[in-house]
Amino acid sequence: MNNTVKGWIFVSLIIVTIFFLSGCSKKPAAVVNGEEISMDEFQMQLKQRLLSHKTTGITINKKELRDAVINELIGRKLLLQIAREKGIKVSEEELNRTVESIKSSVGDEKLNKFLKDMNMTEQEYREQTRDSLVIRKLISSLVPEDKITEKMMKEYYKNRPTPYIKPERVYVRLIQVNTEDEAREIMNELKKDTDFDRVADRLEAEKKAAVTDYGWAQPDTFSSEIKEALKKLKKGQYGGPYKGKEGYYILRVKDREPEKVMSYEEARDLIKRELLAQQRQATVAHLIAERKKKANIKINIE
Repeated sequence: MNNTVKGWIFVSLIIVTIFFLSGCSKKPAAVVNGEEISMDEFQMQLKQRLLSHKTTGITINKKELRDAVINELIGRKLLLQIAREKGIKVSEEELNRTVESIKSSVGDEKLNKFLKDMNMTEQEYREQTRDSLVIRKLISSLVPEDKITEKMMKEYYKNRPTPYIKPERVYVRLIQVNTEDEAREIMNELKKDTDFDRVADRLEAEKKAAVTDYGWAQPDTFSSEIKEALKKLKKGQYGGPYKGKEGYYILRVKDREPEKVMSYEEARDLIKRELLAQQRQATVAHLIAERKKKANIKINIE
C-alpha cells in the first residue's frame, strides 16, 4: 500500500471519528415535530431545578426530576410551535425592555452570577426570555383577563374554603445607623427629647443617620429582631436599638392594624389573579395534552 493511499485512509478515519464524536456530543435531549431540544438546554434547566430544590432542602428523586424537566421542555416547545402558527412574536424593543427590567430588579451582579452558574451566555438568556414572552402572549390570548367576570369573582369569594386574610401591619418610621454605639447614643438623646420625629428630622438634616418616612409595613418582612419588636411595640411607642441586615435601627410605631379577614373589595385583585392563573394553567395543560397526542416526539434521555 503506497503512502498516498495510507494518507487518505488516515484522513478518512479522522473525519469519521470527528463526525461520530460530534454526533454523540450534539445528540438532542428530545425532538418535537422535527425541532430539537438540545442536551445543553436540558442540562441547564435540570441544573436550575436542582439548585431551586437545594435551597428548599427537599429530598428529590433525580429520575422523576429529569422526567419532569424534559416534559416541561417538550410542553414549552409545543407552545412555541402553536404561537408561531398564530403569528405571535416579540419585538426587540419588548425584549430589551423586559431584560432591562430584570436587570434593574435583581442587579447586574446577581444576573451575571446566575449566567455564570448556569454556564449560559447573555444571548442564550435573551433567547430564553424571548421564548417566555412569546408563551406569555400566547396564554394571554387564549385566556384574556376579561374572561374573569365580576360574578365569577364574587362566587369564588363567597365559596372559598378559607377566607383571604389581611396580615397585621404597622405604620412605622425607622432611623438607621451603622454601629450599635451610634444607635445607643440616639436612644439616650430620645430620653431627653422624647419627640421621636423631631430627633429623626434633625439627624436626617445633619446626615448623621438614614431616616425613612412613615409607611405601612408587615412585621414578617423584617429580620427576626425587628419583626419581634414591631409585633410588641404599642401604638405611639418607639424602641431600639435593633440589629438588622444593614446596621442598627431605632423605630417608632405610629399606628397599627391587627390581622383581619379581607372584604370582597379588598380581596378583589387577588381573586382575579388567582382565578386567571387557574384558568390559564388548566387551558395550557389541556392544550399541551391534546398537542402531544398528535405530535411526533422522540426523547433521548434515560
